[in-house]
Amino acid sequence: MRVSTSLAEINVVPLVDVMLVLLVIFMVTAPMMQQGLGVKLPQSKRSASIAAPVTISVPLSFRQDKKVRLGNEVVGIDVLAERVRQATADQLTKNVIVAGDGGITLSETMQVFDSLKAAGIENVAIQTQPSTGGRAP
Repeated sequence: MRVSTSLAEINVVPLVDVMLVLLVIFMVTAPMMQQGLGVKLPQSKRSASIAAPVTISVPLSFRQDKKVRLGNEVVGIDVLAERVRQATADQLTKNVIVAGDGGITLSETMQVFDSLKAAGIENVAIQTQPSTGGRAP
């Protein structure tokens, strides 16, 4: 009776050889691949520039007269929502910066924020200035 033995081991040498050849091919060709298309953008003399965010200044006199500055224009709080809506009508992102005097209260600031919310503004930033001298805590 004859007993035949089968080879139960996997020969990985040819597999490693093929993988190394593929690795070398990819390493050589990768720098030669083009990284996008070269595009010469058109020029226009009438193109609109990207608008800066609208700035609203709330002075200390807001307590008496209920007026804020929208850019360079003095606006009453009762018409602020409509004026901000008009000022941000052509902007894709409706961002507003509120620069309030340090002496106004939170409730007075919230009156301005409520007008901005009525105008459809969702992104409001509060402008501050760094303190002079000393280190931050």
